[in-house]
Amino acid sequence: MAFTHGLGGFSWSAQQLAIFGWFEHGTGNAVVVARAGTGKTTTIIEGVNRAPEQNILLCAFNKSIATELTNRITNPRAKAQTLHSIGFAAVRRYWSGLQVDFGSKRADSLAEAVCGARTPDVIKRLVGKLCTKAREINPHATTLGDITDLLYAFECEPDESWQDAGYDAAYVEKMALAAMELAASKKPLVIDGADMIFLPVRNGWLSKQFDLVVVDEAQDMTVAQLEIALGVLKAGGRMAVVGDDRQAIYGFRGADSDSLFRLERELKAQRFGLTATRRCGSAIVAHANRLVPDFECAAAHTGSVQHLGEEQLIPSIANGDFLLSRSNAPLVSTAFALLRQGRRARIAGRDIGAGLKTIVRKLGKGNPDMEVMIERIDAWREREVKRFEAAKREAQAEQANDKADTLLVVAHESNSVADMEQRIDGLFTDDGLGQAGVITCSSVHRAKGLEADRVFVLAYTLKSHTIEEQNIDYVATTRAKNTLVLVAKAQPKPEEAGK
Repeated sequence: MAFTHGLGGFSWSAQQLAIFGWFEHGTGNAVVVARAGTGKTTTIIEGVNRAPEQNILLCAFNKSIATELTNRITNPRAKAQTLHSIGFAAVRRYWSGLQVDFGSKRADSLAEAVCGARTPDVIKRLVGKLCTKAREINPHATTLGDITDLLYAFECEPDESWQDAGYDAAYVEKMALAAMELAASKKPLVIDGADMIFLPVRNGWLSKQFDLVVVDEAQDMTVAQLEIALGVLKAGGRMAVVGDDRQAIYGFRGADSDSLFRLERELKAQRFGLTATRRCGSAIVAHANRLVPDFECAAAHTGSVQHLGEEQLIPSIANGDFLLSRSNAPLVSTAFALLRQGRRARIAGRDIGAGLKTIVRKLGKGNPDMEVMIERIDAWREREVKRFEAAKREAQAEQANDKADTLLVVAHESNSVADMEQRIDGLFTDDGLGQAGVITCSSVHRAKGLEADRVFVLAYTLKSHTIEEQNIDYVATTRAKNTLVLVAKAQPKPEEAGK
């Protein structure tokens, strides 16, 4: 990959220069397929700074990214905003004087209004949760079946114990749809973050105000979020959609994984590539090429790909390293092993820990001893997996297995139900991850967007039977800058092999 020197001695590649050319004087729309570590953000900002339009929007994924982009944009005609802030501005044009609460107040009030006082609180919480997810992901939903996948994906199905009383999955979905209709039609005193996406899309409140709209991380956005970006583009304006189709790993939570190429078709867009990584050494890129052939190395270092047996993991991993896995249970057992040696290890995902604690409280009623608790976890697994498999929900059955495996690891390390909760609190966090003095254990999904000099991947947890599973493998591989360590499952001892 050839580079030419830009301002300040920075080298621009031929691919980047082609993208800048589109921003400066191109016509029509553009799709930029940007592989991992290829300088995507720097390229976008440089392009926006060169664009001639009078009113330019760079869509940011969250507020912190919007602030960072704002500090780097020098074009006075451009601004970076989150899609939520764009949506909120649209809502205020129609409903003034609103308060904002990012907690559960809005969802709780909607669920209470449609369900009534007689419905159990636990069911109303499920209705509110599903209503929130549906408002964020599928704002046009009106009919039973429209949000069934979301109900299962976000664990909004009532326990079997409620079904005989009439509070089954269909009831929750029906009430959530009714809550969505109420949310769209009646002005409230308080709205939440979901309303900022939902109301402008559902009610057609978006105004076409930008001459150029740039959407970053498009593969991670929902259809609703992309609809907001499209809805504020003026007729005849230009749109640039940027992302990596091979980092599309959030389909389970409603991301439009085909967004890049769907929008390329719909917008009749010109495609640009950004394929030369400055992050990953050439050995790591070569390993990634088995999945993504157009991934190229522009890094000065070679790097290395190493192979390790699981039994060698604990003595080999060090502070500052990442440990990545497709599932959480293997991370928990490794983290406990590290903690027993007095080493600092944390698992990414405070919300994962909160979900596990909810199951612990449910199964731990009566404060059973750990032997009984383990039996209850096994029984819970059997019920959940059987239920999901009967509904042909393979992903949810897999998640139930992983949760049960994780809880069993914690249970074997604990001496009481309360101790289980404390240990979960101590393991799962979103603070201090990636620091030099901590070993960061993370699912591949949680590690997206992060990088480390040395990354250990539990290769035996990865799969390859679908494109999304291959994408997960690619994301794991490309977190490593210098050293990628692929960890193989420990082989059984000879005396155990025949058992």
